[in-house]
Amino acid sequence: MPVTPPSGEVEVLRQARLVERITFGPTPQLVAEVAAMGSDAFLEWQLSIPPAGTAGVLTGAHTLDASIGQRYQATRDANPDRTLVRELRHAAVVRAVTHPGQLAELMVDFWTNHFSVYAGNDDKDVKYAVASDDRDVIRPHALGRFADLLLANARSVSMLLYLDNFRSTATRPNQNYARELVELHTMGAFNGYDEDDVDALARVFSGWSLAGRLRDGDDLRYVFDPARHFSGPITIDITDRDGTVHTWSTEGATGPEGEADGIAVIAWLARLPNTARFIAEKLVRRFVADEPPTALVESAAQVYLANDTEIVPVLRHILTSAELDATRRSKVRTPFELLVAMLRAVGASIDRTAGGPAAATLSDQVGRLGQELWSWPTPDGFPDDRHFWITTNTTLRRWELAARVGNGRLTGVGADIAALVPSPLPATVGEVITGLAARLGVGISETSVSAIAQYLGTTHDAPTAEADLARRLGDTVGLLFCSPAFQHR
Repeated sequence: MPVTPPSGEVEVLRQARLVERITFGPTPQLVAEVAAMGSDAFLEWQLSIPPAGTAGVLTGAHTLDASIGQRYQATRDANPDRTLVRELRHAAVVRAVTHPGQLAELMVDFWTNHFSVYAGNDDKDVKYAVASDDRDVIRPHALGRFADLLLANARSVSMLLYLDNFRSTATRPNQNYARELVELHTMGAFNGYDEDDVDALARVFSGWSLAGRLRDGDDLRYVFDPARHFSGPITIDITDRDGTVHTWSTEGATGPEGEADGIAVIAWLARLPNTARFIAEKLVRRFVADEPPTALVESAAQVYLANDTEIVPVLRHILTSAELDATRRSKVRTPFELLVAMLRAVGASIDRTAGGPAAATLSDQVGRLGQELWSWPTPDGFPDDRHFWITTNTTLRRWELAARVGNGRLTGVGADIAALVPSPLPATVGEVITGLAARLGVGISETSVSAIAQYLGTTHDAPTAEADLARRLGDTVGLLFCSPAFQHR
């Protein structure tokens, strides 16, 4: 017998809040599905769906399913600095717009930024590897165990290239990866470790390297090279904020057994209280507020530790918290989230031809707003803070994007804007505007309704026939996208 979903104002608000927080934006179909199943069932459904794979995302792609070596061979004469990452950005938008597992795609975006690499125009060849790590590292582990994701990332070709760990040897240990491992990937900057610990970690990960040479026609793959590994004793001490010292040590190992020390230290770091709090704080900031409530961070960290670094229980705890229920539209949408939300709202169809008309459009539009995915120049990733995303310049560019989407001026992207108008046509201009806002998932005040009606050359209580709606529909949609309610989630 079907379960009747809860009803009432609180349930309706919770449904709206979850749609805003765990999806890239509402669609009429999604709103109807959530209303039919209820907020609790919707959350569990989203927690159960894995990220999208590679099948059917783009046509004619030479990035998503290819090996690193194949990408190098296919683009060596075709400007790979632009082609490869643009194709991956194209795929990211398509997945975010269309995949039913919206929370999973949000978590892919979250972890991609957490383990940020630069895949732009440089000499490190990350651009050839990043699509493989999106496919084989981030996506399979986005809703899994953080300890497993951390280990997979340590072995990822793009991270080994980006932070130079493939060069690290016993006699010349490279500290780049070791430093970011504690500062950005696990515990947070200056949180319980010192320079001696960074040096010790660099020795642990000496010999974690790569095999193959792209320019010789080879592929690239992770290997452990015992000949380059420091095999002596190592001790690492991490101090918890209550003064407790957590110690990891090894007497050292030679031969293939040396890799086991790195695997063990990854598992140890992932399960430290400092790491639990750092990951919990980032997740609370992402889903609740720029200033994460301390009590929620602490309780989420305990859930993380009690569930052996599993991410789904942590997300469930955060997304069913009183702190989440106390907020509404407290986070500014990033440029990527904003573009995807607009495309979902208008029911856009996206040309999926790799290198086709939509590829440059989607990549360039997000880039103009300051979020060129996989091109943040430092390993700390894009800031998750409204003050970074909302400036005079970026606000103007957000309005420009809204006008482009509303008027159908994105090459390779189609939408029937006229179909967004309520049918049958309401009697007054205000009712038309309110209905259009509801169709787009925009909360709107009476003041905003009156302002848009004035733009249409009339008043909110005037008969619909008096509005210059046909000529100004696209601009009206753009104005609704510019509203604070749509710019936030």
